[in-house]
Amino acid sequence: MRILMCRTVRLAAGLMLAALQPASAAEHARLLSDYSHRAWTAAQGAPAQIQAITQTRDGWLWLSTPTGLYRFDGLNFERRDRVGGQALRSTIVLPLYTAPDGALWVGYRFGGASVFKDGKVRHYGAADGFPPGATYCFGRAPDGAMWVTTAGGLAWLHGGRWRRIGADSGFDPGAKAIWHVLFDRDGTQWVSSDRAVYYRRQGDSRYRIASPTDLRLSSLAAAPDGTVWASNGSDANYRMSQQAPAAGRPARPELPGSGMWFDRAGTMWLLSENRVERMLADVFPDPRQRITREQGLSGMNPQTFFEDREGNVWIGTVSGLDLFRPNRVRPLPSHLEIATPALYPGRDGKVRISGDNAGSWLMDAGGRRYDSSPHAFRSAATGRDGRPALGTAEGIWLPEAGGGAMIPSPPAALKDQMAPRALAQDGSGDWWASYVNLGIYRHHGGGWSRVDHPGLPAARVLSMLADRRDRIWIGYPDNRIAIIERGAVSMVGTAQGLRIGNVLTMVERNGHLWIAGELGAALYDGRRFIPLQLADGHALRGISGLVETAGGELWLHGHDGAFRIAAEQLGLFLRTGAGVGYELLDKDDGVSGGIQPTGPFPSMVEAGDGTLWLSGLGGAATIAPGATARDATPPLVEIRAVASNGKAYPVAGPLALPAGANNLQIGFSALGLSMPDKLAFRYRLEGVDSEWQQAGGRREAFYTNLGPGSYRFQVIAANKDGVWNTGGATLPVTIAPTFTQSLWFKVICLLVLAALAVLAWRWRLAQMARLIEARHVERLSERERIARALHDTFLQEAQGTILMMQLAMEQVPATLPARAAMERGIGYIEQALIEGRDEVRGLRSPLRDDETLAQSLERFGQRLAAGLSASFRLEQKGAPYALPVITGDEVFSIGREAICNAFRHARASEIVVELAYGAEQLGLLVRDNGQGIAADTLAQGGRSGHWGLVGMRERAARVGATIEVGNHGAGGAFVRLTLPTMYASA
Repeated sequence: MRILMCRTVRLAAGLMLAALQPASAAEHARLLSDYSHRAWTAAQGAPAQIQAITQTRDGWLWLSTPTGLYRFDGLNFERRDRVGGQALRSTIVLPLYTAPDGALWVGYRFGGASVFKDGKVRHYGAADGFPPGATYCFGRAPDGAMWVTTAGGLAWLHGGRWRRIGADSGFDPGAKAIWHVLFDRDGTQWVSSDRAVYYRRQGDSRYRIASPTDLRLSSLAAAPDGTVWASNGSDANYRMSQQAPAAGRPARPELPGSGMWFDRAGTMWLLSENRVERMLADVFPDPRQRITREQGLSGMNPQTFFEDREGNVWIGTVSGLDLFRPNRVRPLPSHLEIATPALYPGRDGKVRISGDNAGSWLMDAGGRRYDSSPHAFRSAATGRDGRPALGTAEGIWLPEAGGGAMIPSPPAALKDQMAPRALAQDGSGDWWASYVNLGIYRHHGGGWSRVDHPGLPAARVLSMLADRRDRIWIGYPDNRIAIIERGAVSMVGTAQGLRIGNVLTMVERNGHLWIAGELGAALYDGRRFIPLQLADGHALRGISGLVETAGGELWLHGHDGAFRIAAEQLGLFLRTGAGVGYELLDKDDGVSGGIQPTGPFPSMVEAGDGTLWLSGLGGAATIAPGATARDATPPLVEIRAVASNGKAYPVAGPLALPAGANNLQIGFSALGLSMPDKLAFRYRLEGVDSEWQQAGGRREAFYTNLGPGSYRFQVIAANKDGVWNTGGATLPVTIAPTFTQSLWFKVICLLVLAALAVLAWRWRLAQMARLIEARHVERLSERERIARALHDTFLQEAQGTILMMQLAMEQVPATLPARAAMERGIGYIEQALIEGRDEVRGLRSPLRDDETLAQSLERFGQRLAAGLSASFRLEQKGAPYALPVITGDEVFSIGREAICNAFRHARASEIVVELAYGAEQLGLLVRDNGQGIAADTLAQGGRSGHWGLVGMRERAARVGATIEVGNHGAGGAFVRLTLPTMYASA
């Protein structure tokens, strides 16, 4: 207890001393180097007079202002009259508080409070026992009870009702305002009012007045050591005590400021009228850090403080909002102003740091100096005995306690006070050193000799390394490395896969040999160089520092910052050579300045305690081991705005766009309070995009030429450390079709097209029918001409000849043989005449104009039946319809041929013709009950020398009909003709 009290006294003394001393420019800069600062004012959309700040479980930052409640995502301020869909009781809000269960408590200037949770709200007012007047503060007791202070009282929530603290508890309820309530680490409750500060120990039932007692104190703060501080709200902070003040001793403030807070690390923050201060009593050399409006503070009177879940500090002023994000890379807290210092790590966590011609110092990460030396070094190496060796203008300095030893440089280097740019010690203890424009020297046997091996390039040496096999590696520009082993020189480079440009540094650690340079880094596996590639294709530029830690991490320092490759990623690379994931610490993390391309190298080293030290144009900086833990919380993604055809639409629920909408503009965002600029987005519109669209940091998506239908927009985001929220935010979108885009219109169009196709088809059929008819008419005309010619010439002449022969024959006696011959000749001529007449009839249409097909077949069959023994019958089915002329001729000719064949060859007693007029086809069947057709005739399709069956098939093919010839099972033959109605139409 005494130790704790002594430490507390020393802390207070240090703080008081710091408060009385003027702050220097370095102290101003210190806060801004430990933290990245950003300010928002009205110009960036920030509200004024921020009175309270809190963060809800979903990550939103909520701000209370006189003009309303705002929420903030790191980029945009949005005024809200509703929380989770539930309306506020008033837009004039004061205190804010987020409970452990995620509920957001909101207090109002004109009384009452609301609790928002899971889309529901509970309002409290006078009917619930809520004390009257403006609500000032919410507090949560160790037992979980909620407390509130208002202008009219102090109360706590029990069973859904507020219970006010009355005079019977020792508390003065007549105070005009109860300002603040808090609970310290021991559970003691502290309450400030316009009359006094009260306290009540845990377990007690009564309140007591704390000292000092004669002051009007408002805000309270509980330090980690148990001290409770109170501010008068203007310019003084007092340490509160449960002891009565000494008689006659006026109260004095111990620290200036209008407010005080403590962050999670226990560090004190002071807010004053025109500045913000951070108090570090145990940090050398300056315990106070501050920032004013001149250094970028958003405004006067910083009045509220909040630390979010990522450790960012938010401060509200009368003019805006300030963010202090702790840098993961911290500048060395020292007054040394050295650009690009040389670094050499010690074993005990200290690092020797040097600047050109400015000497060197042994320091720790806190900026404390342990010794100094006039010897400034440019290069460094570790000897075989583990001792440091530093390349200075005088030579190789081997520091020891009390001074150390010096190996003087070669005379040529001493003449120009030239320090070696690279050092290495081989297995025999000889030192190797390179000098600009002088070449490589070797220190052996107490003297220097120039190394003029013919195998070494005549180029500037950039780096050296002595590996565990006692080989000397010498790095040159243009992917060239010389390896000296037992006096022999071998060169490796692009032929072995080296593609890093100038070789800036070489490191051997954990059995791995790494080479880094201007264009990247590579691992040497004993035969070839395996390039180190980043998984996302990011280029490694100017890598002049490389550290493989004992824990298996790989760190690279280059132009873009410090790359951290986790142990599991490095293991994957070592096994497969695959690209690795990484974390980049850049200017937003405190890596300031670039890297001097001429050295000194390496620009990154690891101290004995695991701290990484970086060298750059901005000086030295450190990365504490374990301080670069990644943010594993996926960012909350939200769709903020939707517009189509110049009209904005609400984003809640599915989006239904009217007919004619053909474009879509969607704005989205994600929570990234620490580094909103490093958020990355991907989006896609299902129904349009087959793959994710890489948006980078862009927060809008545009789509044009959209058709009607259903779509689904999805956006996902990754935080600054590459952790993706794969669920993201979605928005179903439907676009109603216009009449011309509707299904009915498409059906109508299809029907119209089908109708047009049918009409075109029918028109084509009619055209073909007309063509066929025209050809038939032409054919008939030609037949009639030929028939007339034959009738008028051949038949007439033949008939005349027969008459003349008959007259001549009558003059020949019947007994003469000549008469019999003449009779036979006349018979032959008459038979030929009959056949000629038949042929002439064939040239004309066999159908008479005054007969139907059935009548013509009936007439023909009855004529044959009159002279023969077989009977003939025709049966007609269906309503007859007209046939095209040629089609009718062919059908009749086929029927006539079949009837004739039946009478001639069937030896039948009955011949029947069935003519069926159907809707889909015309059928003609000729059958008999005769002897049938021989099997070989059916197989061959007819008899040799006879053309009846062949002719019927040819005629049927010409009109698109099919014909079938066969025998009945009960005896007799049949001929069946089937003509589709498409060919039977007139």
